Amino acid sequence: MKEFGLTLEWAIVMFSYEYHLTLEDIRYETDSAQKIFKKDWLSQFTDSINNFLQSQVQDSNCLPSQAQIVYYPDRQLRIFTDFTELKNQVEKLLSNLESPKIPKLVLLNLSLFVIYHPLGVEEDEQYAKLKLSEKFRSRIVQTLESYAETLQVEKYLVTTFKSSYKILMNDLQEPQFPLNLIFGGLIGAVVVAVAAAVAMPLVIAVLAPLLAPGLSGAAAISAVLAALGGGAIAAGGLGMAGGVAVIVGGGAILGVGAGTGIGALFTQSPELVIPEAAKFLVAFKDIILAQKNVPPAQIVKEAKELLQKLRDSIRSYEDREFELNINSQANQKERDNIKKVLSYLNKAIEIAEQLLSEFLRRKNFCK
Repeated sequence: MKEFGLTLEWAIVMFSYEYHLTLEDIRYETDSAQKIFKKDWLSQFTDSINNFLQSQVQDSNCLPSQAQIVYYPDRQLRIFTDFTELKNQVEKLLSNLESPKIPKLVLLNLSLFVIYHPLGVEEDEQYAKLKLSEKFRSRIVQTLESYAETLQVEKYLVTTFKSSYKILMNDLQEPQFPLNLIFGGLIGAVVVAVAAAVAMPLVIAVLAPLLAPGLSGAAAISAVLAALGGGAIAAGGLGMAGGVAVIVGGGAILGVGAGTGIGALFTQSPELVIPEAAKFLVAFKDIILAQKNVPPAQIVKEAKELLQKLRDSIRSYEDREFELNINSQANQKERDNIKKVLSYLNKAIEIAEQLLSEFLRRKNFCK
């Protein structure tokens, strides 16, 4: 999962772009009442993300390096609300970039970000009615392409990511799964599933200590849901370390255990696997297999390692399914959910293997 990890600095950058993307829609909104609600959502999102970021300070493994901590006085880890400051920070991070995949993963998340997703607050019912302004809707790709330029990433990837995601979501979803839910709500719809289908006490008990340490109650729920809606899962719930703060790009489906952390969340809310698997497949296809100036053998090695991690996840769920099947007292709901998770993950690895096979054929490369 490390391949899909972002440091705290890069996580702040990603969330900051999401803030400014939302702000652009608000600027184009002509309905004064809608504008008020949109500003309120952005304020709540910002506070929740800032709480989430601050909670990550509890884990010393995620703290910025001493060389970079100067950018965050008094460890106040917050979204950059000033776009010039955001661009300056991006330039600093790009000057010492560990992997060219990082800004592409950020752009992938931005391209799929669903504005006005639920935050686990009383106003969610009102926020669910918010729609992008018509003028911004026609300019959103252009805005994202301008962000790609600041990230020094090819602009065409914005439309590539969006197109691939739509196709792969369709490939992964069950025939009976409502398309209007998938394509109308995208990630936001899945966050609704997390908030509604998963009992709030479970969100607090299972997720908050891992994903938002130091927070509790409503603040913990809002922080977790804001981060999930923003496309990130705290690495604490995945046992990561070494400076990785959040997992993006669908990396959360790799190497997870069926009964702990994020694996437990997937078991409780299997539909969450669909967008995560789709994002993973987009990253696999349009970032991993599309690397430039990298020897094909190295790309194949990296791809196979990722597929092995996905197989490890599947094996964990298969083991859990076996345990449930031999236990007559086992919860039938959990059995059904495990079966769903396995169906999504098996479909994901099938698609990934096809993508790798196509890559090998193009490169005339022997397995």
